[in-house]
Amino acid sequence: MSAALHSHDPKRIDLLLAHCAELPKVGARKPVFERLRDKLGVPLTRLLLFALSGNQRSRSTRRPG
Repeated sequence: MSAALHSHDPKRIDLLLAHCAELPKVGARKPVFERLRDKLGVPLTRLLLFALSGNQRSRSTRRPG
């Protein structure tokens, strides 16, 4: 990997490393529902999650076969 780093512009590598250092720690991220709510608002977030989850009742009552 170090050979690949040496072949690129050092400024770009410094910028990438600085960006990575600013990323929040894994445990510090908000839950996905909160991040969606902040970006889309409550009504669209609910609509999206409902559409993605589908009808849970029909899944649980379906019998294999």
